[in-house]
Amino acid sequence: MKKFLTIVLSLILYALVVLIILDKTNTVDVKIIKKEKSDDEYINNGLILSNENLSQSNGKEDKFYYNQLDNIAKIIYDKLIENKENLKSGTEQIEFTKNEFDNLLRKSDGLNILSNEYQNAVDALRYDDVEFYYVDFSKMILKTITYTRWRDVSYKVYLACNENEENYLDESITKDDINIQIEELEKKADEILQGAQGSNYQKIQYIHNWLIDNIKYDVTYSKPNTRNIYGALISEDVVCEGYAKSFKYLLDKLDIPCILVSGEAINSEEKRENHMWNYVKINEIWYAVDVTWDDPIILNNGELSKESRYKYFCQGDNININHFISAQITANGQEFEYPELYHKEQ
Repeated sequence: MKKFLTIVLSLILYALVVLIILDKTNTVDVKIIKKEKSDDEYINNGLILSNENLSQSNGKEDKFYYNQLDNIAKIIYDKLIENKENLKSGTEQIEFTKNEFDNLLRKSDGLNILSNEYQNAVDALRYDDVEFYYVDFSKMILKTITYTRWRDVSYKVYLACNENEENYLDESITKDDINIQIEELEKKADEILQGAQGSNYQKIQYIHNWLIDNIKYDVTYSKPNTRNIYGALISEDVVCEGYAKSFKYLLDKLDIPCILVSGEAINSEEKRENHMWNYVKINEIWYAVDVTWDDPIILNNGELSKESRYKYFCQGDNININHFISAQITANGQEFEYPELYHKEQ
């Protein structure tokens, strides 16, 4: 009997030892991993809706400023568009239809009015069509010639290079250079836009991220083309104008409404500085995007956090805290009106 009890106790003890060993063998250290926020969770502080209803295309906003011009300025704007190819020469004179401005110029202040309308047309064109980057309109002048025959007075009006300039092209480029650059831009844009898939919102986000990942801010302010689309997409060294114009250029190609806006912004040193950024329209609602400020200069090889990356992406009127639009593009120019940004109810 004792022998039987000894055997039973031994078996029980053995079973307990096995269970303890198995328990230790199956013990796993569990490390709690904090899930990283998705890009969408960093965006807008809840301003934008879900992606589900953001797939509609509204059509590109290619004449936002043009549509606010007076008829005289529209005639000048249209003439410049019509002569887009001729302007590549840098010296071509652009003549208006005979007698087109005669009634205006017969007024005592007619020439001043026409000069102001010319400036308004140029302002609108530069902001509506960023592909005109190769023309330096400050080197172009509007000229008039008066013809008098008895009591009949008529006028010839044309655009020409300023007498103090060799041509009205930006930088030292030729027509051949311009055509090569445009071909480069088209090829690069096609390459970039292959990755722009999904809803309009997703496409906007993709373009925003591509620019941040591939463009550097030119802190020297001395490199060529830093204020245009060529500098952004080919040279990849720009200032705020290059960021904003390339953003519009690419969204225009996607038929997504986007406009340039400019004015002042309060920088990290609490100082006001001239600045340019964008408005985009999604499902008839306007949002602000500042690609430049979403790509801050990171010192000591640091990494850009997602929070910083989307701080100024698709924002509503809360961006007006430190971004101030100027109604005038140039001093004494036309005052343009801008759409209201999305307002989040408190």
